[in-house]
Amino acid sequence: MRQSRTSAAADQLLGLVLDGTFPPGGALPSEAELAERFEVSRLTVREAIRSLASTNVIEVQQGKSSTINQPDRWSPLDPRLLQARGRVSGQPLLLPRKLIEARRTVEVGIAELAAGRRTDEHIGHLYLQIEAMRQAHQQGDVPRFVEADLAFHRTLFEAVDNVFLDAVFEPLAKVLRTLRTTTSSVSQIREHAIEWHGRILTAVVAADPEKSREAMRGHLIQTERDSEVYLTDEELLIGPPESAAG
Repeated sequence: MRQSRTSAAADQLLGLVLDGTFPPGGALPSEAELAERFEVSRLTVREAIRSLASTNVIEVQQGKSSTINQPDRWSPLDPRLLQARGRVSGQPLLLPRKLIEARRTVEVGIAELAAGRRTDEHIGHLYLQIEAMRQAHQQGDVPRFVEADLAFHRTLFEAVDNVFLDAVFEPLAKVLRTLRTTTSSVSQIREHAIEWHGRILTAVVAADPEKSREAMRGHLIQTERDSEVYLTDEELLIGPPESAAG
């Protein structure tokens, strides 16, 4: 029970940071004041502060009041903070662009390697995942579409079978799921994703490393363009509608 209360208190506290009640650079009220505001125990408040400190939203200083860090210090690997940092900074596209840049650095090479290492089993999984994306798109099932999309990329990593590359990409997975749920709520973006995944699959099946690289590069360029064309700043800041998020 304490964990759920801690999470709720952490969310409330983060909300007060985002709405300017406790702005970056300022000090937090005492634990006693926050406990009264949130109607929880001081221990719960302490754990909530510790939770936000682990993502660099809050700086805990022994013997002093805790302070709110500037948004550029907040962890980019916490899905809650992906849109939050954009909201506070006023640059909602900045982190999504940086995420795509990171993906391009890793996944273009993954596609190239997968073309030379994939097995018939991997190819079978890739076909099934694209078909799942098509069906989910037709049914408007965004969560299912996102899972099939991410599974396709995960299969490419499995084909490469390099634990070091897995370790580089794994921390991005939760943030990527959050962003993909937002972008995949748009029908045109889903259509483009299906088209580019098909091109990647064709190149991988043909065991053509160069075409696989270029297909993945094209997919990620299209993803970045789609975010700029189809999503408003407000949508990027608040994320997908509740029905799409599942």
